[in-house]
Amino acid sequence: MFPNLPPEAQAAIIGGIAGGILGILGAILGGWVQSRTWYSYEQKRTAAEERKRCIQVALHWAISGRKDSLRRANLQDADLRGVDLGPGPDEEDKGADLSYSSLRRADLTDANLGAADLTGANLRSAILRSADLTGAGLRGANLRRANMTAAKLEGAKLGYANLTYANLTYANLRGAYLEIADLRDADLLFAKLGSAKLRGAKLGDAILTGADLRHAYLWHADLTGADLAGAKLRGARYNQKTVWPDGFTPPPEAIKV
Repeated sequence: MFPNLPPEAQAAIIGGIAGGILGILGAILGGWVQSRTWYSYEQKRTAAEERKRCIQVALHWAISGRKDSLRRANLQDADLRGVDLGPGPDEEDKGADLSYSSLRRADLTDANLGAADLTGANLRSAILRSADLTGAGLRGANLRRANMTAAKLEGAKLGYANLTYANLTYANLRGAYLEIADLRDADLLFAKLGSAKLRGAKLGDAILTGADLRHAYLWHADLTGADLAGAKLRGARYNQKTVWPDGFTPPPEAIKV
């Protein structure tokens, strides 16, 4: 590279060039890492501020006016125990619009969400013990692993909802709409499912011990591996597409249509 210079000088020059290149690369890499760290910090800070704002909006909505929309709100991990997001005193009042909101791991124990719009909401691992979801719209909602023990879900619209591994022990689902809902591995111990619409629902390996399924609609439902010990099926409607657990024979009081 430098034929007129002695080998020691050539080595020193080459070493200096290599060191300079490495220094430049190190500076570029250090700057990139620093910018990424700053960007990640800003993202987390912005998300935390947005979540705090959404919680304040939710609490304000519950207390004073029911006017602000909570659609697509970030309420992840929010403590909303006992909050009232249901309809107001006037007949035309509706529940909160929480459609497509993030309520993942939120604590909504004893909350009033009656007639609330939770279409497409993310409620994965949310705590909804004894929550009132009467008539709530939950179509397509993600309720995987949600704790809904003793929740009130009468007439709730849960079509296409993901309820896999959800805890619905003693939940009241009378008249609920669960068409094509995924309830695989869900715990429905002693749940009230009277007149529930379970057409095409996936109930594989679900625990339905002692569940009340009287007059429920089970057309095309898949109950493969479900535990139906002590379940009440009087007047439950099923058809030839209904899949029962191996070895289970529907009782004569169930109605094949």
